[in-house]
Amino acid sequence: MKKAFCNRLLLICILCAAAGSPLFANGSRQGGGSQSQARPATWIADRKIVIQAYVDDIGDYLPDNQAANPAFQELKKRTGIDLEVRYTPGEKDRFVMAAQLAAGAIPDMILCYLNNSTRPEFPILLKAAKDGMFADLSSYFAGAKAYNRYLEPGYLPNDTRRNIMWRDDFNGQVYLVHLAIPATDDYLKFDPNADMVGGPYINEKIAQSLNLDVTAIKTADDFYNLLVRIKNGNFRDNNGRPVTPLGPKFWGGSVDAIEECMPGLFWGVSDGYNITAEGKILHEIETDWAWRRVQYMRRLLSEGLMDKEFFTMDTTRALEYYTGNSGAIMGDVHNYVPLIRDQGGWIPIPYMTDWNGNNRRVTNGKGAYGAWAVSADAKNPREIFAFMDYMSTQEGQLFATYGLEGLTFNLVNGKPRVTADVAAVLSDDRALSNRFGFGFGGAGNYFFEYILTNKDNKGLFGEIRPGASGSAQFANSIAIASKYPLQPRLVEGLAATAYLNADEMADIKAKMDLLNYKETLSQAVFAAQDAEARRILDNFKAQLTAAGLKQFETYLEALYKKDPKSINFR
Repeated sequence: MKKAFCNRLLLICILCAAAGSPLFANGSRQGGGSQSQARPATWIADRKIVIQAYVDDIGDYLPDNQAANPAFQELKKRTGIDLEVRYTPGEKDRFVMAAQLAAGAIPDMILCYLNNSTRPEFPILLKAAKDGMFADLSSYFAGAKAYNRYLEPGYLPNDTRRNIMWRDDFNGQVYLVHLAIPATDDYLKFDPNADMVGGPYINEKIAQSLNLDVTAIKTADDFYNLLVRIKNGNFRDNNGRPVTPLGPKFWGGSVDAIEECMPGLFWGVSDGYNITAEGKILHEIETDWAWRRVQYMRRLLSEGLMDKEFFTMDTTRALEYYTGNSGAIMGDVHNYVPLIRDQGGWIPIPYMTDWNGNNRRVTNGKGAYGAWAVSADAKNPREIFAFMDYMSTQEGQLFATYGLEGLTFNLVNGKPRVTADVAAVLSDDRALSNRFGFGFGGAGNYFFEYILTNKDNKGLFGEIRPGASGSAQFANSIAIASKYPLQPRLVEGLAATAYLNADEMADIKAKMDLLNYKETLSQAVFAAQDAEARRILDNFKAQLTAAGLKQFETYLEALYKKDPKSINFR
């Protein structure tokens, strides 16, 4: 058990080093040991913090032995924190989170995905907060070194401030903290050294054989004609079997890939909703857009232009599928996936247009990626907050992003650059995690990178991804982005379904949550007959209407009339 007592001299030293920060002053406690032992200015407390992560990207590559890992040991020296990160696998991370919250079985802190308040995790977190499961952190921001920026007017995205953190119904208290807020507003700049180019990618040899100009593929008809040309080309995979023109996402089957391949067939751009020229908000199931999309995909299937496992192929099989060149076009991938980055041989189909003829990448402005909360039962939440705050200082971000000087990086002209040992295993997640304990640009142990906020890799370190500068590791990724730049277009606002979280929409949300539009579309695509496919769509429309569709649309129209930037129609 920790034997903590106050050391007045130590407290004065830490107060001076922390420039008066109440976070570190109140957190500077030490356990049994020599009272004269010097502590670094970054010292927080001699204690253990247990974090439950509901993030598979973290859970998949945690070090096998955290206590003996260089990263975790160094963190203990700097802060006094004995950190333990837990992950419980399950069908979906949010299902595990819901079950553990319901059972009250959470440790000191939780960490989860949460891009914005439309994510399915948010209702779970909101209920837990209202049920008193999380500690109030509102009093700690003013004294923080990184998180004090959350109090600056205009720094946080509106959704973060209004819907997640400083909600009206929280009465000034803060139970959920959003992560990965950019330090600056550079979301309207395209940087080929940083930005991803995602969407469908075509096998480069096949494209060359067809003398294809990928920039000329803009509409759904263009895409269909390309698939026909591929089929008629009689291309073969590595095992001599016929190549399927269109395969699933690189990460496996998903309905989401439809929008990447056929953006021009999507009218309901705000989680299925859009607004007419007359100002009427509709779900696309009330129009003919859903049926047009289903017809298009049924045609691809019937003509052998799309893989039958487009919606269902698992991740392992998908990697084998594309490594063996069994699909001519990946339904969705990006230029930093190792298969693209390291091996090459694939090029994007980058400029397909949406329903409105626009092919610019839509950005909603500043965003976030994850969230954390402290258990109401945790001892001294101030120390946990201080730990998270330290990690997002410049020193903490250097540690989280590059690791330890001399072990994983060296300073070159004042900027950190990964060592040759790290560069040699940048594609080996397990080696990075167990040997060093860190992650580099998403590879390896992703925990430390995930918990950062006020992020500015380019400003702080001179490169967006560790290893990108002066290294051939990302050369192909950068070359693709340079050749096929996707200029951004700002469309402010939240997805329409975010407003189902309003108290007055609670009954409607409960009913709509039982309906699965993506599954409905999948069933319609694979229906035996067109008439059956139409019935499936008509039944969903009837169910959505019965759940309160018209009331919700009326509510959205009132919001939109008051503030056109509140909903991201485009």
